[in-house]
Amino acid sequence: MSKVWEEIRSWNVGGSDGSVEKYTLSKKASGGFKIQNDFGNVVIDMETMSGVEFLKKVLEEMETVITNDCDWLDDLFDDSDEDTDINNCDYTD
Repeated sequence: MSKVWEEIRSWNVGGSDGSVEKYTLSKKASGGFKIQNDFGNVVIDMETMSGVEFLKKVLEEMETVITNDCDWLDDLFDDSDEDTDINNCDYTD
């Protein structure tokens, strides 16, 4: 008997309260994806194309909110070798 869900990859995701949870992306053999936290109390089960569209829209909204406050997201996707502005809200500086 084959597994219903095949785990693709997991990531640690930091919470606003400083906590860290592992989130796992899995693919269903018959189609579809799910994102689940390590406790199992958060599960997002998505049909493939609606999941892709949902995640695109979420990313767009998050980018809009973030870029209204600072420009670190632009630096994140910038592949150039230019110096980074130290006053740009980049918490890793």
